[in-house]
Amino acid sequence: MPGATLQGKIALVTGAANGIGMAVAERFAQEGARVVLADIAGDEARTAAARIGSAAHSVRCDVSDSGEVEAAVAAAVDTFGGLDILVNNAARERAGALAELDERSWRRSLDVNLGGAFHGIRHAAPAMRARGGGAIVNVSSIAAQRAVPGLGAYAAAKAGVEALTRCAAVELRPAGIRVNAIAPGLIRTTGALRSEEALEQAFGTAIDTYLVQRQGRWGLPEEVACVALHLASEESSFTSGLIYVVDNANSAS
Repeated sequence: MPGATLQGKIALVTGAANGIGMAVAERFAQEGARVVLADIAGDEARTAAARIGSAAHSVRCDVSDSGEVEAAVAAAVDTFGGLDILVNNAARERAGALAELDERSWRRSLDVNLGGAFHGIRHAAPAMRARGGGAIVNVSSIAAQRAVPGLGAYAAAKAGVEALTRCAAVELRPAGIRVNAIAPGLIRTTGALRSEEALEQAFGTAIDTYLVQRQGRWGLPEEVACVALHLASEESSFTSGLIYVVDNANSAS
């Protein structure tokens, strides 16, 4: 139930115009945080922030651009007075066999999925140090830990996010900044539904069949938001460097 778990905290969520990012931003605001919603779809981010209300602010941000991420962090500081929490959620999926994938798509996947997390950590850390510490939550994927044919670029980038999470957790520990990652399974978002055909080709079966056999059902963005809330809050004050899998035993089966 909504409460005051993040009362007084200031958060920046990337890829927040829809899906997991929007669910995280909404839940954080319900728990007392003030939230900056950053997304390359600036108009959609603005609409999402307006729906949340005065506790939210939006910025257009392409996370592959270091300067735009720096500006998003500055927006949190200028608008709300600082930064305590960063959720690196922005992502890009591009289906295609590795031997057939063009170099531009490969680089774009790395720049958004991995580069975005790097830029976020680099620019958020000084702002968090100024507040005495903070929490960073990176969004990875179960694709980082198992082969998903057709999503090689995405999987490689997400594996990099998990390595980045572990290194940052150790490096930023003296500053009181915790760094963890969430690795969701199949979550029912607009992006996932748009990619359904590509996913079926990757899995070699219908999505409904895959879900029944491996995951049971679609996961919900709100279920991932609950985990993000835990990792961003003082409830996980001694947790850092963790890859938290949220897939209803998909990866265990």
